[in-house]
Amino acid sequence: MRPFFTLLLLLLPISLLAQYQIRSATLTDRIEKTISGFVKYYDWDKSPKSIEFGEDSSGSMNTFPLRTIRKLSIKDGPLYESLYLKVPYYSTDPVLPGSNIIDHTDSTYRLAELLLDSEPVKFYRFFDNNNHLRFLITKYDSLILLDDIQVQLIKSGTVFKFESHVYRKKIRTALYECPTLNTDNTQYTEVSLINLLKDYLSFCRIDSKIYLEQKELGKAMIGIGPYASYWNSAYAQHLVYGLNVQVLLPRRLHNVFIMLNVGKASQETVLGARSAIIIGIYGGQYFGRRAIQGKIYTGLSTLFGAFDTGVGLSYRKMISMELRYPVFSGLFSGFREQDSLYIQPLINLSATIPIGRPASR
Repeated sequence: MRPFFTLLLLLLPISLLAQYQIRSATLTDRIEKTISGFVKYYDWDKSPKSIEFGEDSSGSMNTFPLRTIRKLSIKDGPLYESLYLKVPYYSTDPVLPGSNIIDHTDSTYRLAELLLDSEPVKFYRFFDNNNHLRFLITKYDSLILLDDIQVQLIKSGTVFKFESHVYRKKIRTALYECPTLNTDNTQYTEVSLINLLKDYLSFCRIDSKIYLEQKELGKAMIGIGPYASYWNSAYAQHLVYGLNVQVLLPRRLHNVFIMLNVGKASQETVLGARSAIIIGIYGGQYFGRRAIQGKIYTGLSTLFGAFDTGVGLSYRKMISMELRYPVFSGLFSGFREQDSLYIQPLINLSATIPIGRPASR
């Protein structure tokens, strides 16, 4: 078992280098010069400091710092703009009421994805240094960062959560031309904020282009790699190793996945050693917007039968550690094996390397 776990850990740096696609794109610099070519596209969940761009998909790439870029347009994909932003980061430690809740402010260029475009108002999203999703609007070129503050306050030795939906007031102030605009129930999500902006633009009779609705879904991302599992049951010790195939659904469903496992199980029983082929097919979802995400899935396998269910943690959807449990068979047995022993979970570790980085021509 040790060699397989060692192999999975060694695959981590390879996986990190493999998480991009070569995509057809156009780049516009600060002097309005436009270059057509190809970009290393990471579907950025953290704003980069530079872009790797080249005129040939198989040739060398040049590095363009964000301060030199005005716009990056991915063919059949998102449109980004490089914006100079002052981004506040709020304290993660409990603070006293009335004290400063801002830990620090970072002033730099950010790669912001344009979600809605109109003559007076534009709506963007970007990821900060902590991989947190942030939103902003511009009105006649004035930048307005939309803050949703969540901090912990400590009072009389008790810690409680404090929330301030500052973005609602900022939007109401910026879009003052629409007196009927109601921001009270607006949530800090792309869909909710865009619906609010739609109401404003409709009231003002202004045309707009909504990239969130018009962009193509994109392509599914296929990954392949090894996995290793260990399960200690009342009847045998099972060591499984094999191949794992993961399909991440296209862009807006990129947290939903389908997974296929094919492996060989070595089983140590009271009657001696034996082996068997293990096949499993699953569907599931990743949760969270950081590099480390939770995941849950269920499916069918020749080891656990129906509702073979797993939960775990994943790093960038490539390195995963999970616990799996035979939910369906457990319901009929009271989740016990012989001698009234509870069924133990299976431990699974896997590595998935994205493949097929197509160049869109």
